[in-house]
Amino acid sequence: MNLRARIDLAVALAAVVASVGLGLLTWMDREDWPLHLPPRVLALLLIFLLLDRALHRLVRRPAREHSQALRRLALQDSLTGAVNRRGFMDRLAQVQHQQALLSLVMIDIDHFKGINDRHGHAAGDGVLREVAARLRRQMRCADLLGRLGGEEFALLLPATDLAGAQAQAELARQALRREPMAIAGTVTASFGVAQWDGSESAADWLHRADLALYEAKRRGRDQVSLSGART
Repeated sequence: MNLRARIDLAVALAAVVASVGLGLLTWMDREDWPLHLPPRVLALLLIFLLLDRALHRLVRRPAREHSQALRRLALQDSLTGAVNRRGFMDRLAQVQHQQALLSLVMIDIDHFKGINDRHGHAAGDGVLREVAARLRRQMRCADLLGRLGGEEFALLLPATDLAGAQAQAELARQALRREPMAIAGTVTASFGVAQWDGSESAADWLHRADLALYEAKRRGRDQVSLSGART
């Protein structure tokens, strides 16, 4: 049942409850009513409780769930299921207020344009989905995978120092190249790793990881490069 139908049902139910309530008022407006509270007050309380429960089940709760689902969709990349750039940047800003030990891994699929050129864009989309799936299998429960655009992904690693993030990135690199993909054969990626310095902005932190990623590509791709401290 969609939200509009639920609202219509709630309105109809409210009318029924109101009609029943008027009947209760008439029935309880008698001299032999046994309770101490005025019968009209009790009837109004009963009507209010019934209406509130009906509105919660039929309108408020579905509306809240619908709003939450729309927010999740707005922050999710529809192709890979990863968090999109907006959602990922929001999360970066949030965790910087909660934890002191954080690392970030930037990931860029090597020669992705060539995959599209040789196999077509549908195959390229399949590669993106498979890359995201393989990255997820290497993640811990607290880690977050984002797709920042095109063939570029990022991993947010809470409670992880630079050495730990390097190890995680290396596991992910091996997971991508270990088995050829049926769609496009062996696919590799380059990785840039940066530990948050405790004070820099999310944009500056991301930029440092991005510079490390480009260094990995400059050195020949299919490898992990580390960012030094911010200068």
